[in-house]
Amino acid sequence: MQHILITGANRGIGLELTRQYLQIADIHIIATCRNPEDATHLKSLVRVHPERLTILPLDVTNTEHIATVVQTLQQRMNKLDILINNAGINPTDKNTRRLGELEGAAIQEVLYTNAIAPLLFTQACVELLKNGANPRVVMVSSQMGSLDWTKSGGAYAYRMSKAAMNMAARTLAMDLRAHNITTITLHPGWVQTDMGGSGADIPTPESAAGIIQVLQKLTPADNGKFFKWNGEPHHW
Repeated sequence: MQHILITGANRGIGLELTRQYLQIADIHIIATCRNPEDATHLKSLVRVHPERLTILPLDVTNTEHIATVVQTLQQRMNKLDILINNAGINPTDKNTRRLGELEGAAIQEVLYTNAIAPLLFTQACVELLKNGANPRVVMVSSQMGSLDWTKSGGAYAYRMSKAAMNMAARTLAMDLRAHNITTITLHPGWVQTDMGGSGADIPTPESAAGIIQVLQKLTPADNGKFFKWNGEPHHW
Protein backbone atom coordinates (compact mmCIF):
# COMPACT_ATOMS: atom_id res chain seq x y z
CA MET A 1 0.00 0.00 0.00
CA GLN A 2 1.21 3.50 -0.87
CA HIS A 3 1.28 6.07 1.91
CA ILE A 4 0.69 9.63 0.67
CA LEU A 5 0.80 12.70 2.91
CA ILE A 6 -0.99 15.86 1.78
CA THR A 7 -0.65 19.13 3.69
CA GLY A 8 -3.49 21.63 3.61
CA ALA A 9 -5.93 18.83 2.84
CA ASN A 10 -9.07 20.36 4.31
CA ARG A 11 -10.03 22.40 1.25
CA GLY A 12 -9.28 23.23 -2.37
CA ILE A 13 -6.70 21.19 -4.23
CA GLY A 14 -5.61 19.28 -1.14
CA LEU A 15 -9.13 18.09 -0.40
CA GLU A 16 -9.79 17.13 -4.02
CA LEU A 17 -6.51 15.21 -4.21
CA THR A 18 -7.59 13.33 -1.10
CA ARG A 19 -10.99 12.52 -2.62
CA GLN A 20 -9.55 11.28 -5.89
CA TYR A 21 -6.71 9.27 -4.35
CA LEU A 22 -9.26 7.44 -2.21
CA GLN A 23 -10.85 6.16 -5.43
CA ILE A 24 -7.61 4.31 -6.21
CA ALA A 25 -7.00 0.95 -4.54
CA ASP A 26 -4.11 0.31 -2.16
CA ILE A 27 -3.53 3.93 -1.20
CA HIS A 28 -3.53 5.30 2.33
CA ILE A 29 -3.82 9.08 2.67
CA ILE A 30 -2.48 11.07 5.60
CA ALA A 31 -4.45 14.31 5.32
CA THR A 32 -3.15 17.15 7.45
CA CYS A 33 -4.66 20.53 8.29
CA ARG A 34 -4.51 23.08 11.08
CA ASN A 35 -7.86 22.25 12.69
CA PRO A 36 -9.14 18.74 11.94
CA GLU A 37 -12.17 19.30 14.18
CA ASP A 38 -13.38 21.91 11.69
CA ALA A 39 -12.55 19.83 8.59
CA THR A 40 -16.12 18.76 7.81
CA HIS A 41 -15.40 17.29 4.38
CA LEU A 42 -12.40 15.29 5.59
CA LYS A 43 -14.40 13.89 8.49
CA SER A 44 -17.09 12.78 6.04
CA LEU A 45 -14.46 11.02 3.93
CA VAL A 46 -12.89 9.25 6.89
CA ARG A 47 -16.29 7.79 7.83
CA VAL A 48 -16.41 6.16 4.39
CA HIS A 49 -12.71 5.17 4.30
CA PRO A 50 -11.72 4.65 7.96
CA GLU A 51 -8.83 2.31 7.11
CA ARG A 52 -7.43 4.39 4.26
CA LEU A 53 -7.65 7.97 5.50
CA THR A 54 -5.86 9.35 8.53
CA ILE A 55 -6.41 12.98 9.56
CA LEU A 56 -3.65 14.63 11.58
CA PRO A 57 -3.36 18.19 12.92
CA LEU A 58 -0.54 20.14 11.31
CA ASP A 59 0.21 23.82 11.19
CA VAL A 60 3.24 23.69 8.89
CA THR A 61 4.75 26.73 10.63
CA ASN A 62 4.69 24.97 14.02
CA THR A 63 7.81 22.90 14.70
CA GLU A 64 6.11 20.97 17.51
CA HIS A 65 3.31 19.94 15.15
CA ILE A 66 5.88 18.77 12.60
CA ALA A 67 7.70 16.66 15.18
CA THR A 68 4.44 15.09 16.38
CA VAL A 69 3.29 14.19 12.86
CA VAL A 70 6.64 12.62 11.99
CA GLN A 71 6.69 10.64 15.24
CA THR A 72 3.15 9.39 14.58
CA LEU A 73 4.08 8.23 11.09
CA GLN A 74 7.22 6.50 12.36
CA GLN A 75 5.16 4.58 14.88
CA ARG A 76 2.36 3.62 12.48
CA MET A 77 4.04 2.80 9.16
CA ASN A 78 7.60 4.16 9.19
CA LYS A 79 7.50 5.14 5.51
CA LEU A 80 6.17 7.70 3.06
CA ASP A 81 5.86 7.14 -0.66
CA ILE A 82 4.67 10.62 -1.66
CA LEU A 83 4.83 13.92 0.22
CA ILE A 84 2.68 16.66 -1.29
CA ASN A 85 3.54 20.07 0.17
CA ASN A 86 0.28 21.78 -0.71
CA ALA A 87 -0.44 24.04 2.29
CA GLY A 88 0.02 27.72 1.60
CA ILE A 89 -1.43 31.20 1.94
CA ASN A 90 -2.05 34.10 -0.42
CA PRO A 91 -3.24 37.10 1.63
CA THR A 92 -5.12 39.84 -0.14
CA ASP A 93 -3.94 42.48 2.32
CA LYS A 94 -2.30 45.49 0.72
CA ASN A 95 0.71 45.15 3.04
CA THR A 96 1.76 41.98 1.20
CA ARG A 97 0.80 43.05 -2.32
CA ARG A 98 1.00 46.75 -3.13
CA LEU A 99 4.18 48.80 -3.50
CA GLY A 100 4.10 51.74 -1.12
CA GLU A 101 2.09 49.82 1.49
CA LEU A 102 4.30 46.75 1.98
CA GLU A 103 5.17 45.68 5.53
CA GLY A 104 8.07 43.40 6.41
CA ALA A 105 6.32 41.30 9.06
CA ALA A 106 3.39 40.53 6.75
CA ILE A 107 5.74 39.51 3.92
CA GLN A 108 7.80 37.35 6.30
CA GLU A 109 4.70 35.40 7.34
CA VAL A 110 3.95 34.50 3.71
CA LEU A 111 7.56 33.61 2.99
CA TYR A 112 7.75 31.37 6.03
CA THR A 113 4.45 29.60 5.39
CA ASN A 114 4.91 29.05 1.66
CA ALA A 115 8.65 28.43 1.34
CA ILE A 116 10.46 27.82 4.62
CA ALA A 117 7.82 25.63 6.28
CA PRO A 118 7.52 23.08 3.44
CA LEU A 119 11.31 22.86 3.26
CA LEU A 120 11.57 22.14 6.99
CA PHE A 121 8.70 19.66 6.87
CA THR A 122 10.35 17.82 3.99
CA GLN A 123 13.60 17.75 5.94
CA ALA A 124 11.75 16.17 8.87
CA CYS A 125 10.25 13.51 6.59
CA VAL A 126 13.45 12.41 4.82
CA GLU A 127 13.94 9.23 6.83
CA LEU A 128 10.32 8.21 6.17
CA LEU A 129 10.78 8.90 2.45
CA LYS A 130 13.96 6.82 2.33
CA ASN A 131 11.81 3.82 3.30
CA GLY A 132 9.21 4.51 0.60
CA ALA A 133 8.69 2.90 -2.79
CA ASN A 134 9.74 5.29 -5.59
CA PRO A 135 9.58 8.13 -3.04
CA ARG A 136 8.48 11.50 -4.38
CA VAL A 137 8.37 15.03 -2.95
CA VAL A 138 6.04 17.52 -4.59
CA MET A 139 6.15 21.26 -3.98
CA VAL A 140 2.81 22.71 -5.07
CA SER A 141 4.01 26.07 -6.32
CA SER A 142 2.59 28.56 -8.82
CA GLN A 143 3.38 30.15 -12.14
CA MET A 144 3.48 33.37 -10.11
CA GLY A 145 6.83 32.20 -8.77
CA SER A 146 8.27 31.86 -12.27
CA LEU A 147 10.73 34.60 -13.24
CA ASP A 148 10.05 33.94 -16.93
CA TRP A 149 6.27 34.15 -16.56
CA THR A 150 6.02 37.29 -14.44
CA LYS A 151 5.06 40.26 -16.63
CA SER A 152 3.18 42.45 -14.13
CA GLY A 153 3.69 44.01 -10.72
CA GLY A 154 2.07 43.54 -7.33
CA ALA A 155 1.48 40.43 -5.21
CA TYR A 156 5.03 40.74 -3.90
CA ALA A 157 4.84 38.37 -0.95
CA TYR A 158 3.13 35.53 -2.80
CA ARG A 159 5.37 35.80 -5.86
CA MET A 160 8.52 35.93 -3.73
CA SER A 161 7.39 32.99 -1.59
CA LYS A 162 6.70 30.75 -4.56
CA ALA A 163 9.99 31.70 -6.23
CA ALA A 164 11.73 30.74 -2.97
CA MET A 165 9.77 27.49 -2.86
CA ASN A 166 10.91 26.72 -6.40
CA MET A 167 14.54 27.16 -5.42
CA ALA A 168 14.05 25.03 -2.31
CA ALA A 169 12.60 22.24 -4.46
CA ARG A 170 15.40 22.49 -7.01
CA THR A 171 18.03 22.32 -4.26
CA LEU A 172 16.27 19.46 -2.47
CA ALA A 173 16.30 17.56 -5.73
CA MET A 174 20.09 17.72 -5.79
CA ASP A 175 20.46 16.64 -2.16
CA LEU A 176 17.82 13.89 -2.11
CA ARG A 177 18.74 12.17 -5.38
CA ALA A 178 21.42 10.21 -3.52
CA HIS A 179 18.56 8.54 -1.65
CA ASN A 180 16.56 7.91 -4.85
CA ILE A 181 13.97 10.48 -3.79
CA THR A 182 12.47 12.40 -6.72
CA THR A 183 11.61 16.04 -6.02
CA ILE A 184 9.58 18.22 -8.37
CA THR A 185 7.89 21.61 -8.47
CA LEU A 186 4.31 21.69 -9.73
CA HIS A 187 2.02 24.50 -10.91
CA PRO A 188 -1.59 23.33 -10.34
CA GLY A 189 -3.04 25.85 -12.76
CA TRP A 190 -5.30 28.78 -11.95
CA VAL A 191 -7.82 26.68 -10.06
CA GLN A 192 -11.37 27.42 -8.92
CA THR A 193 -10.71 27.29 -5.18
CA ASP A 194 -11.12 29.74 -2.29
CA MET A 195 -7.62 31.00 -3.08
CA GLY A 196 -7.94 31.01 -6.88
CA GLY A 197 -11.46 32.43 -6.91
CA SER A 198 -14.54 31.50 -8.92
CA GLY A 199 -13.19 33.26 -11.99
CA ALA A 200 -10.26 30.85 -12.34
CA ASP A 201 -10.10 28.80 -15.52
CA ILE A 202 -9.56 25.23 -14.22
CA PRO A 203 -12.10 23.27 -12.13
CA THR A 204 -10.55 21.76 -9.03
CA PRO A 205 -11.34 18.12 -10.00
CA GLU A 206 -9.61 18.60 -13.37
CA SER A 207 -6.47 20.01 -11.76
CA ALA A 208 -6.34 17.24 -9.13
CA ALA A 209 -6.81 14.50 -11.72
CA GLY A 210 -3.98 15.93 -13.80
CA ILE A 211 -1.68 16.19 -10.78
CA ILE A 212 -2.31 12.57 -9.86
CA GLN A 213 -1.44 11.48 -13.40
CA VAL A 214 1.80 13.47 -13.27
CA LEU A 215 2.79 11.91 -9.95
CA GLN A 216 1.99 8.38 -11.07
CA LYS A 217 4.30 8.76 -14.06
CA LEU A 218 7.23 10.34 -12.24
CA THR A 219 10.60 8.64 -12.48
CA PRO A 220 14.04 9.61 -11.14
CA ALA A 221 14.70 11.16 -14.57
CA ASP A 222 12.15 13.86 -13.65
CA ASN A 223 14.07 14.91 -10.55
CA GLY A 224 14.38 18.69 -10.23
CA LYS A 225 11.85 19.55 -12.94
CA PHE A 226 9.02 22.08 -12.90
CA PHE A 227 5.73 20.76 -14.28
CA LYS A 228 2.29 22.14 -15.01
CA TRP A 229 -0.71 20.24 -13.65
CA ASN A 230 -1.22 18.57 -17.05
CA GLY A 231 2.33 17.26 -17.28
CA GLU A 232 3.72 19.95 -19.55
CA PRO A 233 7.06 21.51 -18.52
CA HIS A 234 6.87 24.95 -16.91
CA HIS A 235 9.35 27.81 -17.36
CA TRP A 236 11.43 28.67 -14.32
